[in-house]
Amino acid sequence: MAVSQKLIDHALPNVLIEARAVAGADIQDTKVLTEKPMLFSLPGMKLFSISGRDRNRFLHAMLSADITTLAAGEGTWATFNDVKGRTISDLRLLTIDTEPKEGSMWALVEDGARKVLIEALDRFVIAEKVYFEDLDSHSLWLLSGEHCEDALTAAGGEVPRPGLLAHMDTILGGTKIHVVRMDRSGTDGRDLLIIVDKLDEADLLETLASVTRGASALLDAARIEAGQPRFGIDFTQANIPLEAGLAGRAINFDKGCYPGQEVICRINSLGAPARRLMRLCVSAERAPEPGSLLFRNGREVGYITSAVRSQRLGPVAAMGYLGKRHCEQGTTLQVGEADAETAAEVVAAV
Repeated sequence: MAVSQKLIDHALPNVLIEARAVAGADIQDTKVLTEKPMLFSLPGMKLFSISGRDRNRFLHAMLSADITTLAAGEGTWATFNDVKGRTISDLRLLTIDTEPKEGSMWALVEDGARKVLIEALDRFVIAEKVYFEDLDSHSLWLLSGEHCEDALTAAGGEVPRPGLLAHMDTILGGTKIHVVRMDRSGTDGRDLLIIVDKLDEADLLETLASVTRGASALLDAARIEAGQPRFGIDFTQANIPLEAGLAGRAINFDKGCYPGQEVICRINSLGAPARRLMRLCVSAERAPEPGSLLFRNGREVGYITSAVRSQRLGPVAAMGYLGKRHCEQGTTLQVGEADAETAAEVVAAV
């Protein structure tokens, strides 16, 4: 019997392709990341800068997070939403220099969201001095694993102070790099993002030659096992950020107005959105594709966004949306068809 599929509204095409590839891949056990650090290329993330004397005030009025309190070397996860509260894009925002006129911020976004985000923000710029500039001259690499700090310091570099999205410049083997504490593989910020000029990329890789290169599918498997939502697949322009569990992570409920705030705060005050992104354990030989429908008692109640064969949590770890009445831990669902043998069990909210 064919598996019923839902069109994942507004998924970023490149992210959806990756999610489908991961679902069908034979993945190395992510336990390896607890044993040794690994180095991953991140071509799917893009970097741009925001400068101009009005940048802080403008971004604070546009984004869901508190921007005004950020000092140099600090960062925050934020979303930019439309007036209905739906997510135009998320971004990791890094304060590079707080000097009012000459300082700047950097933003990390999913490839495919950068152009949409910059154009949407730019429409709100009237008389403000705010400027956006792509930083395609830089490459992004990720050190992931419980011993990634040791790998960087052993190579002669320094690591940022504790705290998600803390960041700093350092020198590695004579090459200047920028290092950011990231949450790409999970929610605990154990990753170290390395931003390097493309002209120095070969020197960086030579310095880190002793660190094992990892496949992108392994990194995404760790992300799915940890329940870390990724924009473009686990939440999209069809979702408000509350549905993806971003309350308290990328949303500040004490700040002033921003696009979509009224909707987001109203739904938050009611306790929970109508649907929520949940972590699931699926009993299947093969991970279901993104968009596979979820049923309970013969009724369609949700769909899967990301899934991967998991040797650690097995047999399949997944994330998916469920109506709020079906989110209780231990709830059993059918995957693909109302009478399917493949079952999914609700583990927890992301």
